[in-house]
Amino acid sequence: MQSLAVRLNPVRLIDPAVFRRPGSYLIQCCFATFALFWMLLLQDVLLKAAIVVAVASTACIILIVPDSLAASPRKVVGGHAVGVIVGSFFSAILMIPSVEMAVERFRIVLGVIAALSVGISILGMVATNTEHPPAAGTALGLVVHGWSISAVVFIISGAPALSVVRVILRPRLVNLL
Repeated sequence: MQSLAVRLNPVRLIDPAVFRRPGSYLIQCCFATFALFWMLLLQDVLLKAAIVVAVASTACIILIVPDSLAASPRKVVGGHAVGVIVGSFFSAILMIPSVEMAVERFRIVLGVIAALSVGISILGMVATNTEHPPAAGTALGLVVHGWSISAVVFIISGAPALSVVRVILRPRLVNLL
């Protein structure tokens, strides 16, 4: 049995690849930070957490695992487009007066609708070959936090912008995982 000191050795807690390519790790993580910062700055809005998390997760995939299928422009833009369409649909359902009343009386109704938005967005992504896991968060965010034009603009402009960043930087990016 290994001692606690051996198991908690910092060298073992850190991926050895970090020491082989520290510049790539630092630069690509900085690119992810700056990309999200500029998107938030240009939109001049800090959106609800689920929406920002979905787009931030996209930035992570694109800049940390650029060779991943999920990082391809088709998957990024298409996945978020499906998430926006499905999330908008279910958000509209929540605006129906009788559904609004049901949500106020029975909180589980919101949970069911939110879960349906995620499941249907996943189905839509699989059916259109645009599977991008963070995009399910897009649908969820539009349902849980409510639909807003600023959220939709943020997503619809952010996904292509991140894809352009990937295309431009692709020759210099390495998979960090």
